[in-house]
Amino acid sequence: MQTKYKQALSYYGLSFGLPLVLVLIGFAMMGLVPFGNHNLLFSDLGTQYMPFLAEFKRQMAHFNFSAYSFSLSLGGNLVPLAAYYLISPFNLLLLLGSNSQLPVMISYVIALKICTMGVTMNYFLRTRTTSYHYSALIFSTAYSLCGFVAMNFYNLMWLDALILVPLIVIGLERLFSVKKPTLYIVTLTVSILTNYYLGYMTCLFAVLYMISLVIKQRQPQQTWLQLMKQQARVIWQFIWSSLIVGGLSAIILVPALLGMLKTGKKTIAMTSFYPTPQFGWEVLTQFQVGGSHYTQRLTHEPTLFVGTLVLLFAVLYFTLPQIRKQAKYANGFLVLSLALSFWVTTFNTVWHMFQQPEGFPYRNAYLFSFVLIKLAYEASLVRGQNKRAKVRTIILIGGLLVMGQLKLHSSQYPQIAQQSWLLLSGYTIFLGLLFYYWGQARQRYQKLVMISVALVSFSELVTNFQLMTQKMPLGYQKQYAQQYQRQASVYKHLSQADHDFYRVNNQSILLKSAYREPYYGYNDALLFGQYTLNNYSSTLDEQMRSMLVDLGFYSKNVRRINGVGHAAITDLLFANRYDLQQKKGQTIIQRHQTLGLGFAVNADLADVTLKKHRPFDNQDRLLQAMVNTDKPFYKIHQVDTVREEVKAQRYCYTLEVPSDTKGPTYLYLPHQDLTQIKLWVNGRKKKTPIKVNSAAIIPLEDSHRGQPLRLTVISPKRQKISHFQVATLNQKRFDQAIRQLSHQKLMTTALWRDNGHVEGRIDSQSAGQLLYLSLPYDAGWHAKINHHTVKPKKVMANMLALPLKKGTNDVQLRYYAPGLLIGQIISLVTLCIWGLVANWQKIVIKR
Repeated sequence: MQTKYKQALSYYGLSFGLPLVLVLIGFAMMGLVPFGNHNLLFSDLGTQYMPFLAEFKRQMAHFNFSAYSFSLSLGGNLVPLAAYYLISPFNLLLLLGSNSQLPVMISYVIALKICTMGVTMNYFLRTRTTSYHYSALIFSTAYSLCGFVAMNFYNLMWLDALILVPLIVIGLERLFSVKKPTLYIVTLTVSILTNYYLGYMTCLFAVLYMISLVIKQRQPQQTWLQLMKQQARVIWQFIWSSLIVGGLSAIILVPALLGMLKTGKKTIAMTSFYPTPQFGWEVLTQFQVGGSHYTQRLTHEPTLFVGTLVLLFAVLYFTLPQIRKQAKYANGFLVLSLALSFWVTTFNTVWHMFQQPEGFPYRNAYLFSFVLIKLAYEASLVRGQNKRAKVRTIILIGGLLVMGQLKLHSSQYPQIAQQSWLLLSGYTIFLGLLFYYWGQARQRYQKLVMISVALVSFSELVTNFQLMTQKMPLGYQKQYAQQYQRQASVYKHLSQADHDFYRVNNQSILLKSAYREPYYGYNDALLFGQYTLNNYSSTLDEQMRSMLVDLGFYSKNVRRINGVGHAAITDLLFANRYDLQQKKGQTIIQRHQTLGLGFAVNADLADVTLKKHRPFDNQDRLLQAMVNTDKPFYKIHQVDTVREEVKAQRYCYTLEVPSDTKGPTYLYLPHQDLTQIKLWVNGRKKKTPIKVNSAAIIPLEDSHRGQPLRLTVISPKRQKISHFQVATLNQKRFDQAIRQLSHQKLMTTALWRDNGHVEGRIDSQSAGQLLYLSLPYDAGWHAKINHHTVKPKKVMANMLALPLKKGTNDVQLRYYAPGLLIGQIISLVTLCIWGLVANWQKIVIKR
């Protein structure tokens, strides 16, 4: 018994340790801390996941998890974001380090997840034999470092799904063979809860796998109808168990679904459902070392690499006479179904939740890798493998790989990682020979063959990892830690000096020196526990984003909104009190006129609708409605053309803006990619803080009477000067509006950013006024005025307002994520039903 325990300990210890060694070798080759100064600050990990994980750390440190965050742009529901990115138990390890060391801790978490994949895969392979076969370590390690992992390991929220797939399949097989669904229900539920996106894909795979188990049971001469009747009980139990999984997952799925319906990704393009092919024969190169690399992360063929040895055994599986034909049909169904899920656009769209993914395509490729490794290991266990079958397999695989290479190199853009012909040929030849001698060599040479196979296979995995990561623009950890402390000290200074509610428009992004890619600090508010308008997330509220665009703010796409484009009026509306700008290596703080979280306004604000591409008109009408005036706050200028020239196929315009109003002047160019336009104001070149590839308000200079502004615009295409919108804010009139609104400002007595709870008091001077709040409208907000429930109103297309009574108003706001309570009830009821049914089944069995 003790010997068996030691054997199990070494077996699973090696299944964890071998991937760890290989990952550390890969990290060392990349120069990651502690092997160098690099970290994983690139792509979405650097711009999204790390700030999200910092918010997770902050909330966990306070023993609280909020459904709302005031740091998601103007504020937003945190549940959809958490459901996708944050609910992995591995994330708790991040609490062990400081935020300045968060990139290093994330790399450790990634390594730990990869190693855990090796353990669960080895546990699955152990179910294929009655004893411990150490050859399984080759196959489980291939799963840990397959092509999907090498290409996507920095999307760390996906790795939990790969850990759980082997356990889910074991659960399915137990459900099918001994009618015990518990493991299947628990593991699939955990998969959905940790990441509902890949959890959804795993659910589809579970259906396919269950069908394959049914197919495997078909006997000769048995009709499909007879087979279905024979397996009716287990099919029904699978359906019932899957419904239980759905019910248990409702606590996350319901609020996440309602939250995602508010994003810009809810629209469905019919072209995504056309049954067209996604790729050609070049996909075969994805089975070889270095099939893709980082620069192809947004568009590439499915990452199918599992190692040459695994590929050879997987193909051999279908030629071995020792394996039943029905088993081959069942597994062939799995392979073909998954292959079609990549190749046919219709199926690929369904697998990706009815949306074509924005980058990182074929996210279900991990399931194909799992199936290939499963088949390969089962084939490797067969005794008396036919030599001729092995030779034919080697020739077939070699021929297909050559075809893929020829097709790839005849294309317009051959992949750089595939240029190492000598390396590719070397691995294929070595592993082909070792594959041939697997089980054929004499007994005394078997260990030598196995050790050789392991060494060559592991070196192939490491080489693939190195090739697929070689072009990653890794960040610099030392610089990150230093700049993080500098940026944190700036925010700390503001917090100590100002206790009112405010937002910060940070264009002095100190952390960008630690990145090799452009870094715009979209989610720095989450990283530093601050409030800002910026946000970059797949869960960004589309109505809020559209509203901000209509007011002149810059948005690159439906996932991003930036503070570039702000003006004095929008600073007031959104409590943007501070601008942080970088000048000569120093952070300069510019203060704006704001009134905190909210203030009383005229009820006419509810009647104002926003117009597309008319930001000055929109801002003007909003402020007019707030203070109940018909006097405009903006002076819209007629732009005069002084000169128009064409130089080197570029159009140069010299324009003059009259100055008859004192105040800041702004320019807005609708339907323009501002990165293609060069602008000078009074002879000084005007630059935007970041690259702006769409329309946004550009501040010019403060206007003074009698001093017109001269603009020079250079554009690659002819411009209609009549489309240029130039406006000057009447500073005197704006100051009067500020003073009027300040008399009825909300005095915030409590704002708990960790639970979406606001309390305050405001004195309303007249009946029928509204309390305008610098928070987006959301069905999750519940309000009380003087302890009486009131219904929040939507104003300005997507902002929150409350009806006020004349006199003193005590305000209470609480946020409850829409669908969270319903999801909790569904999950609780499902849990009770599951428990009752399970107990009833036990009673029936005992009888």
